Amino acid sequence: MLEALGLDSIEELFRCIPEKIRLGRNLDLPKLASEPEIIKEMDSMAARNARMDNRPSFLGAGSYLRFIPAAIDSLSSRGEFNTAYTPYQAEVSQGTLQAIMEYQTMLCQLTGMEISNASMYDAGTALAEAVFMAYAVRRKGNKVLVSEAVHPEYRKVLDTYLADHPIEAITIGLENDLTALDSVARSLEENGDDVLAVILQNPNFFGLIEPMENAGSLLGCGRGEDNAPRLDRPLLISIVDPISLGILKDPGAYGADIAIGDGQQLGNPPNLGGPTFGFFTTLQEHVRKVPGRIVGETVDSDGKRGYVLTFQTREQHIRRERATSNICTNQGLCSLRGAMYMAFLGPEGIRKVAEASARLAHYAHGVLTEIEGVEATSTAAFFQEFSLRLPAEAGTVYRTLAERNIGGGLPLGRYFPGRENEMLFAFTELSTKEDIDTLAAELGRVFSKDMREANA
Repeated sequence: MLEALGLDSIEELFRCIPEKIRLGRNLDLPKLASEPEIIKEMDSMAARNARMDNRPSFLGAGSYLRFIPAAIDSLSSRGEFNTAYTPYQAEVSQGTLQAIMEYQTMLCQLTGMEISNASMYDAGTALAEAVFMAYAVRRKGNKVLVSEAVHPEYRKVLDTYLADHPIEAITIGLENDLTALDSVARSLEENGDDVLAVILQNPNFFGLIEPMENAGSLLGCGRGEDNAPRLDRPLLISIVDPISLGILKDPGAYGADIAIGDGQQLGNPPNLGGPTFGFFTTLQEHVRKVPGRIVGETVDSDGKRGYVLTFQTREQHIRRERATSNICTNQGLCSLRGAMYMAFLGPEGIRKVAEASARLAHYAHGVLTEIEGVEATSTAAFFQEFSLRLPAEAGTVYRTLAERNIGGGLPLGRYFPGRENEMLFAFTELSTKEDIDTLAAELGRVFSKDMREANA
């Protein structure tokens, strides 16, 4: 290579790199080792990681540790699935299309909505695309009302999408950590037809169950006399926890126009926050405005069942100015695991998972609020998460618990200035009564020690 370049040495090749930023010595690499030695060393390094699955952990806030049937890992790792990404001649890959069709069907059954796309990157991008779709459907208005109880990271993604767009996001404040519906009503009155959509999350970021039926009534959700959805009003965009739908009313029941969410809980491990998949469901009337891809079922010339890409509103295929979205793929493998999870558990299984999570969370709420100095931040009903006000800075408490091999909840000061003493705890079917009792005991010790030192 040096000869072909007309150079005499490696040093000449890298002469363009300033001397002051070069290492100036050989790399400090370990001695040569055999494969078994390397594996042993890597395993030793990995063992130092703090894992959610080998210690009590109560982190949630959108990413949760749940039981995943072993069959999902086995089946989703098959080469036919694992290597099939985005088939550009999609009809050739009937297995991939059938899997997407099954996924879409089960998502509609879970959410009570009428159509689903093939999936999206995550809940944040699904939210942004939902707002753009509402803008295209309504054809008037340039403001969206966003509850402060929507996940802060989803709101940041939305803000990024809207940075160079005429749509304006208006934040609606909280009462008792629930969306202040009276503020929604005032904003609707003040802004009139300028409001194109209202965005609520249920359960919300604080784990609380929002009065979605009241919100639907406020917006006039539902169909008119001709059974068509009313578009002379702001659309309701509902962000939902898919597991909660095992026991809570689905978005279709309270008249949501678009229902989205994050599918991580459906068969995908937390994995430090990703990858996961977003789901996107809406009403049949809006099918031509949906971002991404929709798979449909048909028959071939011999009358045999087959699957096709019914809609693929992607910028590669049509003029950019007519594209409904710049999203041009889906999280195929993650959503496949979601379809497997829904198929393995079924409605009854998802209901049992939801009930177990709620039961453990309510047990934990009772135990933790008995600790001196600890109090609930809200009196509203919750599903599997709740926040507590602690008698110490939450970040310090989290680090103290970590030293005792316990994963605490999320310190809320990270997202909400002024709430530095508050922590959001999550509980799933994998939480145990023993884990919760251990958490309560350790918190009791931490706070009694802090109080003794404060009074000394």
